[in-house]
Amino acid sequence: MKLSLLFLLPVASLAFAPDASVVVHPHRGGDIALRSELDDAAENIVENTEKYVGKVDDLVLNRAMRVVDHAPAFYTLKALADAGGISATLSGITSNPEAFTGLGTALSVPTVSFNVWAAICAIQALSLAKSALANDSNELSQADITATAAANFMATRAIGSANPLRDTILTALVSGYAVRNGSAAGDATIHSASLQLMSSFTTVLSVLGLVSAVSAKIPVVADSANVVGLLGIASYYVMVTREGNGTIKKAVNAGILGGMLVNALKGGVSFSLTTGSLLTNIGILGTAYLAYEGINRLRNAVFA
Repeated sequence: MKLSLLFLLPVASLAFAPDASVVVHPHRGGDIALRSELDDAAENIVENTEKYVGKVDDLVLNRAMRVVDHAPAFYTLKALADAGGISATLSGITSNPEAFTGLGTALSVPTVSFNVWAAICAIQALSLAKSALANDSNELSQADITATAAANFMATRAIGSANPLRDTILTALVSGYAVRNGSAAGDATIHSASLQLMSSFTTVLSVLGLVSAVSAKIPVVADSANVVGLLGIASYYVMVTREGNGTIKKAVNAGILGGMLVNALKGGVSFSLTTGSLLTNIGILGTAYLAYEGINRLRNAVFA
């Protein structure tokens, strides 16, 4: 009897043991929920990071890269302004026209006319800033920026140059490149005005400088400043009456010729019958006619 009871104990214990097939793991569902929350949080972090990085690109890095695009033009513009003694403050723009007057010309270009370089620098600075800070993309193409930088470089070389005629001619050629090839041609805009001004002004200096240099090689002509002046008037007549001059070129011609006429009249008119006096008076009349042509052509261009 006692032995039978001992055999029944294991069977009885099995009856009260838990069923292994229905054991519940209380933490498994919680782990899945936690993982889902972590995934959502990570996804939000990635999305927000990408969004803010995109905003940084648009607001900071994109504009910074565009400023870098314009760096060659900004750098050479500063070099030109420094070499020419041009500076800008809240009170205005300081110009030093005498810094640009090293070239001898057949006709005396008024010193005040060289203030055009301050205008060139100011307009160009506004153009570069406007392009770099435009909303969508640069307003100036990379070719425009390169052409501007090259023109500034050549103009800087011409200041105080040992060979001012050569460097002035190179400046006229390089600054006129964009005008001749279309990107700075046509009506003046904030982006084309500086190169049009530079090209027009240095072209006048180059032509008058060439006349002076060639005349110096001809003994008969070199000894008479009045004859050289008349040759200068003849060459300027060709420039003034040339078809295809834009408004900027006409304005430059009118300004230079107006200043020349004022300076000529300050010297007075001589009534002496000597050859020198007659040539001087002819020069004054020629300058007056050129000034009239220049101003009249400018008026027609502006008010047409």
